[in-house]
Amino acid sequence: MRVLGGAAVAAASVLMLTACGSQASRPTASPTVTVAPSTAAPAPTATVTRTLPATPEPATSTAAADPGRPANQCTDIGVSVVTASGGGAAGSEFFDVLFTNTGGTPCALRGTPGVSVVGDGDGTQLGEPATRVQTGVSTLTLAVGQTVAAPLQVVNIGTNGGPLQGCTVKRGDGYRVYPPHSTRAYFVQDSSAVACVSGPAFMTVRPVARYSG
Repeated sequence: MRVLGGAAVAAASVLMLTACGSQASRPTASPTVTVAPSTAAPAPTATVTRTLPATPEPATSTAAADPGRPANQCTDIGVSVVTASGGGAAGSEFFDVLFTNTGGTPCALRGTPGVSVVGDGDGTQLGEPATRVQTGVSTLTLAVGQTVAAPLQVVNIGTNGGPLQGCTVKRGDGYRVYPPHSTRAYFVQDSSAVACVSGPAFMTVRPVARYSG
């Protein structure tokens, strides 16, 4: 199983963004990485594992302003990206974007996260964000330390665009992930991440669901 994120919790600076933007990489051996946002993407490394919690979101981000947002939305979250063993079929690779409640009380998540590949050493988005599927949405309550997952499908673009016409491939530094109904982004470092900097969207992400690990 390949892990690009999520285990130890450490302090880090926070990247605050104002729009729910949103990718994944080609898996290698079993890496792990989870990082809260920073103003610039860290220098890429082959297999690193870090997890940084979010800081509380501004008071203006409320369920009243966003009817789809749970009243007890998780704000202290560890984020990671994981591939299942043998997680490839029909020209795609399959990942789980994991969200873990790192706060002190139960909280909730609902809906589909935003995911994109970033690079250039400064968090620049590379190519199209993951297409968000909005069907099958439900509100999930996470106990302290509990994890839920959003399934992520990534076209295997290789180094030449694979099956996607017009895809120019570029290596990234990792992924930018927005939890559902959140304007706070997390950076998940992965030096093997690649993206179509020109061409169609190459990723699809689905709503958060229960995760068995």
